Amino acid sequence: MKPTIRILIAIFSLIILSNCKEKLSQPISFFENYNLNSGKYRLEAYHLDGKSIDGFKKFYIDDLKTLNKMKKQWVFKYKSEIMPCGFEYELHLVENNKIVKKTIVNIDCEYMEGWIYFPKEYLTDHKNHFKRIN
Repeated sequence: MKPTIRILIAIFSLIILSNCKEKLSQPISFFENYNLNSGKYRLEAYHLDGKSIDGFKKFYIDDLKTLNKMKKQWVFKYKSEIMPCGFEYELHLVENNKIVKKTIVNIDCEYMEGWIYFPKEYLTDHKNHFKRIN
């Protein structure tokens, strides 16, 4: 085999392997089996450190359509790399003003508590539905 072909195969193999993420033993759903259609839920976010999303430090989402879209989207299947990033937001799933679930996430480094891969789009794509908490 020609050296150039070997080099191309090696580069291609490295690209494929570097983009592979380790799978979790089983998927994790943030919203689990909560019936978001009851209208009793909202997702609250509290900025802790680092960058904020367009200046939103404290916000919530209570739009049923958006929450249900997030419920389908927020099924986590991959581990994140361990990185020296802090956490930017603490997220609370709130039912009738009571926290039923919470986690912390880093948007820039794309992980959540437990070194689970959390694509930043899972939150940033919904910023037009953010409502500020005073």
